[in-house]
Amino acid sequence: MARGSSKKQAQANIEALKSLHISAAAINGLYLLSHFLLRRPSSIKPYIIFSLPAWIIEYQLERIGRPKFSSSNGSLISAGEDLTQAGLTEWLFDIVYVTMIIDILAVVFGRSWVWFLYLVIPAYGSYMAYSSFIGPILKQRAAASRVQEEPESEPNSRKKSKKEKVKYIR
Repeated sequence: MARGSSKKQAQANIEALKSLHISAAAINGLYLLSHFLLRRPSSIKPYIIFSLPAWIIEYQLERIGRPKFSSSNGSLISAGEDLTQAGLTEWLFDIVYVTMIIDILAVVFGRSWVWFLYLVIPAYGSYMAYSSFIGPILKQRAAASRVQEEPESEPNSRKKSKKEKVKYIR
C-alpha cells in the first residue's frame, strides 16, 4: 500500500515539475524574444536580477521534488518531497508564478517598471508574518494586561441572597 502511495506522489511530482518547467521556459523565451527582436523592454538587467530568485527556486524544487529511480531495474528509490504540500513549498511556487506574471506584463507593456510589482512578495510575506505570528502574540499580551489591570472585586459587593436580605430587614 505504501509503495502505491509513493508511486502516486512520484507521478504527481513529475507532472508538477514538467508543467513548471514548460511554462517557465515558454514565458522566459517569450520575454527574451520580445527583448531581442522588439527591443521591449529596453533593458534586460531588471529581468535578470528579478528572475534570478525564481530560477534558483525552480532549481531547488527540481532537486527536492524529482523522484529517484534505480538505474539497474528502474524501480522507485525515492518519490521526492511532496510538492503539493502547504506551507513553504506552496510559497516557493507562488514566487515563481508571480515572477512569470511579471515577465508577461513586461512583454505586454514593454516597460521595466512592472518589476515594481515584485514588491507584492515581501508585502505578502509581511502580512503573513503579522497575521500568523506577530498579531496573535500582541493580542495575547493585550489580553494578559487587561486581566492584570482589572481590580479584584470586593467581597462585600457580591449579591446578597434572599435570606441575608430578610435578616437585615428585621
